[in-house]
Formats: sequence, structure tokens, C-alpha cells
Amino acid sequence: MTTPALAMRFRSAVWRRQFLLQGCWNYEGMQNVGFAYAILPALRHFYANRPEEALKAVKRHLEFFNTQPAMGALILGASVRLEERVAAGEADPRAIGTFKVGLMGSLGAIGDSFFWGALRPMASVVGALLALLHPLLGIAAMLLLYNGVHLTIRRRGFDAGMEGPESVVGWLKRAALNVRTEDRKLLAAILAGGYAGVFAGRFFVQGGGASHALASFLLAAAAVRLFAVLFRKAVSPSEILSFLLFVGVLILWR
Repeated sequence: MTTPALAMRFRSAVWRRQFLLQGCWNYEGMQNVGFAYAILPALRHFYANRPEEALKAVKRHLEFFNTQPAMGALILGASVRLEERVAAGEADPRAIGTFKVGLMGSLGAIGDSFFWGALRPMASVVGALLALLHPLLGIAAMLLLYNGVHLTIRRRGFDAGMEGPESVVGWLKRAALNVRTEDRKLLAAILAGGYAGVFAGRFFVQGGGASHALASFLLAAAAVRLFAVLFRKAVSPSEILSFLLFVGVLILWR
């Protein structure tokens, strides 16, 4: 049985839908509904005029699934390629579930460490530093830095997965996310120290009295405490943006 190759419009539809992976998050299947929704355009293409097989394919992807959202693009792309082989009679349908279960846990751990534990704190500190110049500049820098990296990884991971499950391991080795995680954690720590020093120094220069010295010390300690919390992944993006707005308002007010 031959199956037509996945047209670009279906591939683009799957790519866009991946951003809704957590759109129907639930305690029973976690991200299963979002994953099934994302891969649905490809299934409709592969199983056109075969409604029973299409229904079985959808049910396959409604099984439990949970991973780091950005890293899910890698699994999604590979699952599309596996479904193409299943539809053509070249692979066992059970291989898809085995593949997803085998990767979602490890990719979730890698993604959490890189995105939540390294990239987000680093982008937040860069944004906080630039917010000293202008609040909107800080917010824009944080969003551009974080989303520029995470969208690139999503795109490349999805493309690597579309080449087949065999390409997944090779792409992960080339990406070297473990090395990048440590580099970004170190950079975030250095920048956080610089931010605390710059922010405290502004009060030393502008003040001059004992009260200003005490205030600057407390502000520096608060800044260090803030980024320590970031390293423990306890701060949401909305809270980070609120902090940047607050810093910007203080600067403009002074």
C-alpha cells in the first residue's frame, strides 16, 4: 500500500498546532489531547478514505503523553514520519507508542533543565539589566532572547523528527543541550551579580547618606534573592515581566 508524501500545507498545519500542545491539559492524559490535535492534519492526509484506520490512529495519540512543550516538537515530527510508514504498511502501529514513551521522559528532563533552569533565568537577567535603560527595552530583550532560542529549537527539532526516528538521537547529540544548559546557567549567575551591583550603585551615587547605603544593600540582597528563586524555577514568566515593569517605573519615576 502506498501513501502520498505529506504535502507542505499539512506539515505546516502540524507545526502550527504544536503550540497548543497544552491547550487541553488534563490529569488523566496530560498533553495527549493537544498531541492528537497537533498531528491530526497529517493523519487525515495519510488515512484519507480509510475512516476506521484514521480513528485507530487518533486513539493511538490519545494515550498518556507528557514532556517539555518545546522538546515535544521533536517527538511530534518523528511521530508524523512513523504514521506515514504505518499507513503505507511499512511499520507496526505499536512502534509509535513505544517511541513516544521511550523519549518523552528523557526529553522532558532535558528540556526542563535547559528552558526553565537556564534559558529563562538568563533571558530574565538580560531583560532586567536593559530595563535599567528603559522598561520596554528590557521586556523586548527578554522576549526576543527567549523566544528566538526556543523557536529555533522547536523548528530544528521538528525538522529532525520529520526525517525519521533514526535522526532524533543524532540531532540531540549535535544540539548538545546539556553543555548549553551549564553555559547559560553560568552566564545568568554572572549577569545577576552585575545587575545587583549596577542597581545598588545607582543608589550610592544618587544618595550619599547612611539611609541610602542601607537601602542599596537591601535592594542588592533582594535582587540576588530574586535570581536565586529563578534558578529554582519558582517564578513564572508573568511575574518576571511584572518585575521588569516595576523596575522600569522606578527608573522613570526617579
